[in-house]
Amino acid sequence: VCFKELLREVAGDPCARIRAAATLAIPFRTSSPAVAAMSRTLASPGLATGCPLMRSLIVSCALAVAAGDAIWIKGSSGANCDTVCAARGGCNEDAWPTTQQEFERVAAAAGHTCVGTQEGGASYDPSTDGRYCGWKGPDGDHMPSDTTRCGANCESGTFRFCPCFSDKEL
Repeated sequence: VCFKELLREVAGDPCARIRAAATLAIPFRTSSPAVAAMSRTLASPGLATGCPLMRSLIVSCALAVAAGDAIWIKGSSGANCDTVCAARGGCNEDAWPTTQQEFERVAAAAGHTCVGTQEGGASYDPSTDGRYCGWKGPDGDHMPSDTTRCGANCESGTFRFCPCFSDKEL
């Protein structure tokens, strides 16, 4: 939605006719049709390298979509993501960050700044104790077969970053 609104806003802007720079291309790991369309548009002629504001808006919109098409919510102490996302359309099991850079965007989207970040590796990661964050979940061999990452429980005092399908409680 953000990207479509942005394109409507700049349709008459002369800068919209300038070819996009290769550096504007952002690697996306999702197969979302919206993200695929955005990637094609960013790489096509006619878009905004000469307009810094336009570039910033495009990158902001792209980053909002890039993290697995999820709305990232920082849960309450000890809550698993199934609980956090229950009233938000459920938990998106396919949206977990795969790099620390992706996690940093996730934390920012959830309104949190980490004092320090480490890989983590727990089934409930990404998470925070309020200051320090762990981003990488377990390797496939270390995930209990009877649970999903969304359903993984954490200790009291741990706050999970959860990928919900919707930003509004239903």
